[in-house]
Amino acid sequence: MISLIQSKGFRQDALPDVIALYRGSNTKQLDPSFLVQNSELEPAQLLASLIIDQNGNFQQAVVLEIEPAKLQSEKSTYEQALSEVFKTENFLAAHNNDGTKPDLSNLYVRIKMQPANSN
Repeated sequence: MISLIQSKGFRQDALPDVIALYRGSNTKQLDPSFLVQNSELEPAQLLASLIIDQNGNFQQAVVLEIEPAKLQSEKSTYEQALSEVFKTENFLAAHNNDGTKPDLSNLYVRIKMQPANSN
């Protein structure tokens, strides 16, 4: 099993001891200019991976699950929206107990996107 993992380029110790941590607010609003360009955004619940670098900077958002299911074909639009929201946010980078930091790490988050005037 280990030789298979190594031959595929995976590291056996790939997960950091301490995952990345989001330091911002639990509620965000999209820039209105983004919403004008992407008027097809509908309310959705997302499971996303935020990719964070070793300096705690946001790099990319990947939508893993989206509800309602009819929005599956729109994942890239929601990834763009998440990138817009998190591009300037602060994160504590993932690290290992020995002080080393992985180049990139994933922070898995559940996100509810809805119009600002609804609860």
